[in-house]
Amino acid sequence: MGAALVSRLLNGDLFRLDCGREVVLEQCHIELSALGWLTGHKDFIRAKVIEALPKRIRRQFPGDYYGVLIKPIPEGDLPVYVFMVSLHCHQTVGFDPEKDCSSLVVCWLGNDIETMLTEMISREIRSVDWEKYAVNGAT
Repeated sequence: MGAALVSRLLNGDLFRLDCGREVVLEQCHIELSALGWLTGHKDFIRAKVIEALPKRIRRQFPGDYYGVLIKPIPEGDLPVYVFMVSLHCHQTVGFDPEKDCSSLVVCWLGNDIETMLTEMISREIRSVDWEKYAVNGAT
């Protein structure tokens, strides 16, 4: 492994959001959206998968120190994959003297896994309203 790749793996990828915040990618989780469903009407499965997203996210990222944002799900057939990323910012949301950071899990559904995950993640999180969805914590 090259030194740059090792550094990125140890330090996390840094992303700048449209709001100006810099956030670090802590985790990325990708799974089939219809995981666990073998048969059934596609509209029923779509509705159940969407309904279960908040529980699915909390199962993957337990605890109450993450805010959660589920991006709008495209109309039509259920996308193939669920993408979940946990992000960390070294600044709080608003003023909170007892906290020193903020965190957010962003979830979206899509049909492709792109080879440059960092580019896809950057595109999907760029417009996130951090102030609205992130939760403060302490390191």
